[in-house]
Amino acid sequence: MDIDLSEITAILGQKNSGKSVLFEHLLAQTERFICLDPNAEHGPPGAVYPDSPRDVLRHWVNGRTRQVIREVPFTEDVLEQYCRAFGQLQECYLYIDEAHNWMGANYIPEILQHLVKWHVTHSNCGLVLAAHKAKEIHDQIWTQTDNYIIFAYGEHEDSKFRRVSIPGKERVTQMDPNSYQFLYYKDVAGAESHIRGPVPIPSHLQ
Repeated sequence: MDIDLSEITAILGQKNSGKSVLFEHLLAQTERFICLDPNAEHGPPGAVYPDSPRDVLRHWVNGRTRQVIREVPFTEDVLEQYCRAFGQLQECYLYIDEAHNWMGANYIPEILQHLVKWHVTHSNCGLVLAAHKAKEIHDQIWTQTDNYIIFAYGEHEDSKFRRVSIPGKERVTQMDPNSYQFLYYKDVAGAESHIRGPVPIPSHLQ
């Protein structure tokens, strides 16, 4: 897949569809990232686990650029502090798992608005979000999404997903949630969607 810096990527899918495994696979392929991991599910090889936003910057200066944040409780105030640390970095991905913990269709923290509007583009950074449904991602992010990675979606209606212009998106409802397959679409002129998978299980999880 082609997930570049300065782009926003949305990973969607019902529970146990393969979303978290792909998330971990992408982390294992990325050299420079901050991962917000509220469920403490992720730990790619070489990762460090900062205890504070200051610790993030200390590790970064020392060349430890694969960082997983596991705060308990992972409140919105904590989210803001770590996002501000990310905002001081360049050429870095911000991975946010369980993004619906902090946003919804009608609400998004101010710090995420700022990162999407300015930092992703002007500092050549990338944003990767994982959630269950399109309706759990605020429009300010959803309308600027460049890459869509959609696993089995379940039977519940989602008007936001229905409205997005993805060729062949109806195949999402036909996928077996146990297949670990997903639909991938990059929103560029003339692009087609593709069914990919099954998701490769990272070697450190086998």
